[in-house]
Amino acid sequence: MAFTWTKVLSDCLIALGDPTAATWSRTNVIWPWVQEAVSNFPILRPMLDDHTNGGSVVYSYAAPSDFREVITVEYPISQQPPTYLSRKNRLDEDFWSVTNFYDIDHDYSTGTGWFIWVSGGVAASAHIKMQYLANHSTTIVDDSSTTWTVPDVYENIVVAYVVAKAYRERLSAYMITPTAHTSTILQLTDMVKKAEDSYKELSLRALQRLADSRITPNVAADKFDRVY
Repeated sequence: MAFTWTKVLSDCLIALGDPTAATWSRTNVIWPWVQEAVSNFPILRPMLDDHTNGGSVVYSYAAPSDFREVITVEYPISQQPPTYLSRKNRLDEDFWSVTNFYDIDHDYSTGTGWFIWVSGGVAASAHIKMQYLANHSTTIVDDSSTTWTVPDVYENIVVAYVVAKAYRERLSAYMITPTAHTSTILQLTDMVKKAEDSYKELSLRALQRLADSRITPNVAADKFDRVY
């Protein structure tokens, strides 16, 4: 069963030796730090967007709001073998004169989000499916019932992030205190460095294990240009 945010918040406080939140507020401090940790989590979650087109042909449509990186674009769907579009720069002069290509670009009309462009267009009432990597959800309404989207096995990375954040906060507090002892500051500086190094090491190790387990490489880097 996936962890609830209650467990993650409690585990962070326990790791800091502050289980009752006497030093760091559970709601006002640890909660935002965990949200920040999840936002920066290096392993994105795979998602599927099954987009149904409207009543006319379109050549672009908005990607899901949590989109970060494309894996595959299937169109038309339900073919055997599946028909996957290849990526090609939509600014190439021949992009619009061919089919079977897609591109991902910023939504320049709003300044946020992404658009998917399809060279041959998506037929009226047709489906187009995109497998993609997405942000993890940081929306929390009730921490006792909200489950998080980070795999449970990676909770230690989130906890390590929060610990490093807490140590740096304590160091900053001492640095602006005129009565702070130099030895205390030096000790905290060393603790901060070790905590941040631990977070980076855990993240890199997790990414390496993920890369080793992939059957096929991520196709997000594939993009046709004029040398092909």
